[in-house]
Amino acid sequence: MRHQSYIFFLGCITFISSIFCCPLKGQTKPDTKGSVQEGKKYEIDHIIKAYADINKFNGTAFVHDQNKVIFERSYGWQDAEKKILNQNNNIYQIASLTKSFTALTIIKLSEEGKLSVKDLISKFIPDYPRGNEITIENLLTHSSGIYEPLRNKEYFRLLHTGEIIPKGMAISFFKDEPLDFEPGTKFSYTNSGYILLGIIIEKVTGLSYEDAVRKMILNPLKMTHTGFDYLALKSPYKTVPYSYISKTKQKKTEIWNPGLTGPAGQIYSTAEDLYQYYKGLRDYKIVSKESFKKATTPYLSGYGYGWFIDDLYGKKLINHGGNIEGSTSYFAMLPDDDICIILLNNITSKKLEKAGNTILAALLNQPYELPYPKKEVTLQPSLLSKYSGNYQLSDNSIIHILTEKGQLYIQMDNGPKVRMLAEKENVFFLSDDDSEITFLFTKGEKDAIMINKGLSSKTAEKL
Repeated sequence: MRHQSYIFFLGCITFISSIFCCPLKGQTKPDTKGSVQEGKKYEIDHIIKAYADINKFNGTAFVHDQNKVIFERSYGWQDAEKKILNQNNNIYQIASLTKSFTALTIIKLSEEGKLSVKDLISKFIPDYPRGNEITIENLLTHSSGIYEPLRNKEYFRLLHTGEIIPKGMAISFFKDEPLDFEPGTKFSYTNSGYILLGIIIEKVTGLSYEDAVRKMILNPLKMTHTGFDYLALKSPYKTVPYSYISKTKQKKTEIWNPGLTGPAGQIYSTAEDLYQYYKGLRDYKIVSKESFKKATTPYLSGYGYGWFIDDLYGKKLINHGGNIEGSTSYFAMLPDDDICIILLNNITSKKLEKAGNTILAALLNQPYELPYPKKEVTLQPSLLSKYSGNYQLSDNSIIHILTEKGQLYIQMDNGPKVRMLAEKENVFFLSDDDSEITFLFTKGEKDAIMINKGLSSKTAEKL
């Protein structure tokens, strides 16, 4: 499968995380009285529970197979503090899956003759730097070279606030930055392109981005529980976002500012509404078969217009995920088999796409692996000394790696010491936590430590 530099909501940096797995094939429950469908339900439930057991699934799963809904079930907490369980009609932020709605609106406008994907963006945003070299298609396919705003510290800070963001402010965080590469020459997943597509939609329709999407997609498909401002949403079915949740630990996180996520990641929805979306795409209710085929034809690095296109077991897989702090989504279609998988979580999880692909494998009777909780291994005491020391982050904070009584501990500045558990040589984890700590030893370079936690990654050099 693909590797993406930005896959959250927006697209967060994808990191490698290791878990112990065992290969399975078609683990259909033997006592299902001959019912293949019941066996598949058991199998899907078994897969999702395996991810829930490693604290990587907390939400709703929905599976359609060959003109029939075969699975719809919810797991974990809608609100852990109030002891409210997730249920099938819960509302979740879908993050970067929003991009498919933005792209579909552009395609609809193209069908109506109101724009062309070959149009230069200077036609709609005259003062945009190098706008006479960048096409709408470049924005759709992440091949524009435009700077990613998540690299801007002030943008990232504002994401975590409820401040009112003036209309058009988001563009200021990337407009005047130099291009990363010449338009059309490379793929680089970026949210800025979709923020610009939202501006173009508003210029062409005379409507707000939100009203244009409602008019062209949500209303025709009767997606009545889908909207745009999760911060302002008042509903008993609204899920509380968590950066981490387990049986003994729950950590809430802030809802990201919709004024900045915008057409790249602000939509919220339900599994049932997204099922209406699937049927609308499958049955060409919004755009024609020809237009949808073009949108789901890979351009660079397997990306079309708002969709990743992969080859899975020789079949065309159309899919997109979304990941922000506290919410993760995954939406996959196998059009030739009439299969759709919708996974929505109110936790940060970098395993949801893997869970979705595992379910696809089960449906297609292919072998797959299930995750198991990480296990501590014992390292030779002689190895511990090479890890010990002080490591400095870019903000001058110090990470202390300490050895005490044959055990390693990590301490941030003067904070508490926490025992590190070895997963394998050079790779450690913490008990009941989603942190992964990797030591980097490269000849000719300073030793370093990389800490992945949730959607963030920090690297510190040894002093």
